[in-house]
Parts: sequence; structure tokens; C-alpha cells
Amino acid sequence: MLLKVAKERISEAILTSSCEAIRMVPRETLEVIIGDLEEGVAIGMGSAATLGPTYRDRYESIKEFREGSFGWSGFFDALSEAKESVGVLAVRGGGWRIILLVNESADSVIGSLVRPPSRADWPEGASET
Repeated sequence: MLLKVAKERISEAILTSSCEAIRMVPRETLEVIIGDLEEGVAIGMGSAATLGPTYRDRYESIKEFREGSFGWSGFFDALSEAKESVGVLAVRGGGWRIILLVNESADSVIGSLVRPPSRADWPEGASET
């Protein structure tokens, strides 16, 4: 199922997120990503119980996916704690790629997987996320 939300709602969710991986992305990069969003943002909605095993399988079977992104522990924690549907949205800008996990109303980023342009761009402490 797709949920279409206003750019302002998801922008606010990104900028105010308490998600550790998102907070490690430079603010300027987040603003570039937000600037590139469409006015109506389509978010894929689904069950956290279904998405968890899907992302766990990707994590375990695709080395480049696993090692190229940070935020895994927070992402899996958010999926296991979610009691409702969650949304998944991929965004990019400035060479950064981010998979956002949002709550059912898409007004809060509850987890994220962040892939910087290169390993040299990894923020300090990102490997622990």
C-alpha cells in the first residue's frame, strides 16, 4: 500500500528525527535531500513483522548492502518495537542514500539506513549504529 504525504510532513520528520543514524548526516545534506523531494511523497506502507525478515535477509546475504550502510541496529530495533504498520522511503542527495523507516502516520522517522558517498564520509561512531 502507498501512502502519499506532503513534502512538509516528511521534511519535518527528517529534520526533527531522534534516529541516531539520521543525526549523523550533515544538516546541509539533509536539506539537499529534502529540497529534491516531490511535493507529494509516496511512502510504501507495510507490516513491521513482514519488513523485518526482508531486511534481515538482505543484511545477511548481501555484503555490499550490509557493509555500505550504517544504522542497522537502530533500524532493526525500530522494526521489532513497531506495533503498527510502518513506512519505507528511499531518498538521496549529495551522493548520500538513505532508507527511512517511518511510523504509520509518516510524521516520525523511527529508523534509517544511511549510505554515504564513500567510506571516507562515514561519520565518527557510525559503525556502532
